Amino acid sequence: MLNEFVFKLPVKSEWIDYNKHMQDAYYGLAFSYAVDHFQDCVGFDERYRAQSGCTIYVLEDHKFYLNEVKQGSELVIRTSLVDADKKKFILHSEMSVQDTLVATSEMLQAHINTNPKPRVTEMPLEIYELFNKLLEQTNKVVYRRRRKLFLKDELKS
Repeated sequence: MLNEFVFKLPVKSEWIDYNKHMQDAYYGLAFSYAVDHFQDCVGFDERYRAQSGCTIYVLEDHKFYLNEVKQGSELVIRTSLVDADKKKFILHSEMSVQDTLVATSEMLQAHINTNPKPRVTEMPLEIYELFNKLLEQTNKVVYRRRRKLFLKDELKS
């Protein structure tokens, strides 16, 4: 299994805003669908969730909007695992339209046992071992990490 999970979907007309490009909220929806695809591929699928009572929660999400997306475009989202421990993992996704990078997303996710109430717990060993194999691969994804958001006042300190 390669450490690049490709998900494609068309831009729907209802995703287009008054500026005639895709509204920012739908970038998040598209990235979320791509992450669902990743989770299904590695074993965190519907069957796993039903049998184990465990699921995946997003703890943190950073998106960068790089180019406009117009109605009628097909989105191609490539998702790669970039780090993992036994309870959490980081995914990096790149959204493209006709080979032009339009947005990136980085998500910190956690494995959650929902019973009796949600709490972070270790993922199954076989999935953690798969993650380690994915992380051993040379990743050719252009990787835009370590960008920090801050307020102007914080620049002075």
